[in-house]
Amino acid sequence: MPVGTTAEEPDATTGAGGDNGDAPKNAPDANLLVALVGDMGEGSGPQAVYQRVLDEGADFLIILGDFDYGDSPAQWSKDMNAVLGDSFPVFGVIGNHDVKAWDGYQALLKERLAKIPGAECTGDLGVDSSCKYRGLHFVLSGVGTTGSKAMHETYLADALAADDSLWSLCIWHKNMRDLQAGDKSDDVGWKAFQICQQDGSPIVMGHEHSYARTVALTDVGNKANGHGASGSSELIEIGPGRTFTTVSGLGGKSIRAYEKALHQADSWWATLYASDYHRKNGVEKQDAGADDGVLFMRFTVDGDPKAAHGYFKTVGGELIDEFDVVRK
Repeated sequence: MPVGTTAEEPDATTGAGGDNGDAPKNAPDANLLVALVGDMGEGSGPQAVYQRVLDEGADFLIILGDFDYGDSPAQWSKDMNAVLGDSFPVFGVIGNHDVKAWDGYQALLKERLAKIPGAECTGDLGVDSSCKYRGLHFVLSGVGTTGSKAMHETYLADALAADDSLWSLCIWHKNMRDLQAGDKSDDVGWKAFQICQQDGSPIVMGHEHSYARTVALTDVGNKANGHGASGSSELIEIGPGRTFTTVSGLGGKSIRAYEKALHQADSWWATLYASDYHRKNGVEKQDAGADDGVLFMRFTVDGDPKAAHGYFKTVGGELIDEFDVVRK
């Protein structure tokens, strides 16, 4: 039995269980709401982010790495439990600021996983692991952060190929410079992105302390072709050979600036949100200055297992980005 699996399924009448509806077995539960955010810091900053997750009614949270920046699993757990309690469904992936104390973070993630009814994770949790919860499949990878890129790439490809879920997410911490709003270096390599593109799986990252979302991409790694950017900013069509990427790194640590010189010619952005710049679905906004917040994705929308709705909301409740995703 995979680590974290229990015989008891979520109660469909509770907030954490949600409404299972009539979705097919390989699809997410109806109206399943997932929160995704990384780069948490410690104290009041991340606690406000966790409160947004709770207030929004999210069914579970995936932390995109960099849990507290202090090599203190106990501090991370204290901040999170103060808001979410010790049994709220939380998964996480390793970030570069977690490597030194990873054994401690991973142990706490395993303890939490054991309390999540129906959750299944196999592999090295948060480093090379394939998880499924409430019908959503997601692969947590340390690619670019720790270990061999080739080994992570192989794991990603095998995990995606082995799962027949309608929706899979690729989750890791670090970035490539083209696919974030700042000046972080090329750490991941393009192959991992291309594996997920081929599968039609959205890619969600942290590391850069801002928010950034692309349109649909069909040629990731080919900058001369705009990474194959196509389609609408507000409606993303994905499927085999088509993906999109998001960075959600406003978890409470700090907020970084938009690097205009690096990204003003980029043709693949839908929304960007940094300390000094905001573009929403292709339109530049005048409201300079950003706040911490969370990316949310809702699956099986209006009873359609191939429909999802994404949005980014600040801790203060401001809606910064909103988009629909359709799986073809």
